[in-house]
Amino acid sequence: MKRLLHHLRFPALAFAALIIVGSCANRVPALPVPKDVLKRTEKLVLQGSEVPVDFYLPRSVGKAPVVIVAHGFTRNRRVMAGWGNLLAQNGMIAVVPNLPFFTHHTRNARAINDLITLVHTPGHLTQPAPSDAVAIMGHSAGGYAAVLAASHEKHLRCWIGLDPVDFDDHGQKALASVQSPGLMLLAEPGAWNRQANAEPWLNHAAAPLKALRIQHSTHCDPENPSTPLARFVCGATDPGRLAIYEKYALAMLRHHLFGDAASAEVLKQAADDKHVSVLTAPGAKKAD
Repeated sequence: MKRLLHHLRFPALAFAALIIVGSCANRVPALPVPKDVLKRTEKLVLQGSEVPVDFYLPRSVGKAPVVIVAHGFTRNRRVMAGWGNLLAQNGMIAVVPNLPFFTHHTRNARAINDLITLVHTPGHLTQPAPSDAVAIMGHSAGGYAAVLAASHEKHLRCWIGLDPVDFDDHGQKALASVQSPGLMLLAEPGAWNRQANAEPWLNHAAAPLKALRIQHSTHCDPENPSTPLARFVCGATDPGRLAIYEKYALAMLRHHLFGDAASAEVLKQAADDKHVSVLTAPGAKKAD
C-alpha cells in the first residue's frame, strides 16, 4: 500500500502543479479606474442566475447612452474592463456582466435583453441617468450573443461584434430580424474564430452591416486585458491592434449614439486605412 501511495503521489503533485500554473496563467490583471470614471459592481439576477455586473459611469454627466459589453466563451467581465473604462471616458454608461451561462448562448442573449431592461428601471441609475440610446457589443461568443440579443431590441441604435463567432448559423439567421446597423471587427481566420465563420453574416443582414478585418490580428486582441494563457492558446496580442479595434468601435458608437459627424467620417475612411481590410459580400448593404 505504501508503495502504491508513493507511486501515486508524484502524478498527483504534478497534476496539482499544473492546476496552479494554469490558474495563475489565466488570472486577469486588474486595471486601474481613471479618475473621470466611477466603477461599481452589483449582483443582478439575469435569466434566473445571480451574476456580478460592473458599471462604468462617466463622472459629471447628467445623462448618457448605455452600452452592454459581453465577454467571450469561458471568459468573464474582467477581460473587458478596458472597454468599460474607455466607453465611460467617452461619455457612455458601460455595463459589463459576467454572462450567466457557459454554453447556452441563447439564454446569454436573453440575459443581455434583461440587463437592458434592468438598467432602464426608474431609479436604478441616477448619476448619470441612462438615455434611451442603447448599443450592444461583444467579443467571440459574446459577439454571437450580442447579435441574438439585437434581434429582440427594436430600438437599438447599433451593435458591434469583436471577432464574433457563429454557431450552427443561428447568428446569420438572427440578422434577418436585426433592425439596427452593425459593425464587425474581425481577426485573421483561425481556429478560435472558427475560420472567421461570422464573415458570411454580410450576406444575411437586413440592416446595414460593415465588416473590417484588422490585419495580423489574433482572436484575443479585442480583450482588454487578456491573460498569459489566452495569449499562449490564441496567439500574441498587440496594443497597436487593440487600438485599431478601439478606434472603429468608438467611431461606430459615437456616430450612432451621439450623432457625431467626425466619427461617421472615420468609418467612411476605413478603406484608406492600411491596417484594415474592408470586407464585402454580394448583395451586402453598406453601413454608415
